[in-house]
Order: sequence, then C-alpha cells, then structure tokens
Amino acid sequence: MVTIAAGTDFYGDPRGDELCVVARGRAVPSDLCRTASMRAHAVHANIRGNAVLVDEAAVFVHTGQWTINPRSMREIPTAPLPGKSTRWTTDRRLLKDDHVLWFDGVPVTTLVRTTADLLMAPPARAVPAVLALLRHGVETHEVIDFLGDRFRGRDTWAAIQLIAQLAVTGVSYR
Repeated sequence: MVTIAAGTDFYGDPRGDELCVVARGRAVPSDLCRTASMRAHAVHANIRGNAVLVDEAAVFVHTGQWTINPRSMREIPTAPLPGKSTRWTTDRRLLKDDHVLWFDGVPVTTLVRTTADLLMAPPARAVPAVLALLRHGVETHEVIDFLGDRFRGRDTWAAIQLIAQLAVTGVSYR
C-alpha cells in the first residue's frame, strides 16, 4: 500500500508509483492514468453530463501531464458537445464535430483545437500547455492554419506569434 505524505504534489507524471490527481480533491492510482483513454475516463468521472474535456484537462488526457496544479482548479475545464446545450459545461465555446476526439466514449478536443484554445489564453497559462503539446507532437503549421485570421471571434496575430516563437526555440519536442 502506498503512503501519501500531506502536501506532496501528485499532478506531475502519472506514470509514477503514487497517485494521480485527476480533479480538485480527487486522485486515482497511477495505474488508472497510463493511457489517454484511461486518463480521459478518470477526469471525466468528475464532471456532470457529457461535456467535452478542453484546455488543461485535454492536455492531461493527450500528454499525461497537468500543466497546472489540478488541485487549484475550481472546476474541470469543459465545453458543450457540438450542437448540444451548455448546461453542464464551464465554457460556452462552440466546437465542431471534427474538433473532438473520442476516447472510449469520452469527448476531448483534438491536439490542434486544444493548442489553438490555449493560445488564446494569457501567456502564463498558455506557454506551459503549448510546450507540452509541442513535445507531444502537435504540428505548428496545422495550428497556425487552424487559427487563420480570426479564431473564436478574436484576432489571432499574437497567438500565431507565440506558437511560432515557441516552435523555433531550437528545442527538440519529440
């Protein structure tokens, strides 16, 4: 049996021998976070309804790493399924069917959509998440094409500059 010391952080690498925090006040054995599908189920079990996991929750599902401390989240970031009500979601953003991947019945935004969404967030929140997604293999040109001139009703020049700068730092992401 694993003994957990108070104040120890478990939101980093879920492949360790301890627990994996999947929501504020919720942790599961790291064995239940070994694959993207398992992580999706572990996080989705802590939300109401059939909402899409977005932003840092989607980063965690795709990469296996939280880019924020999940214990500090008020709610798991979610958005409505395409064409559905926003009743049980934390965000009213509009998703299209091709913006969502399904992991054994759990909807999660694609790598490209997740990256684009996070690029619209403040840089302190965006940079750690985008770096994790770049290391995981998201293609910079696909994100830039996806963003276009406007995304979510906003100008994308700053977001495009940010991902371009992060991508050319010379660090190998794979």
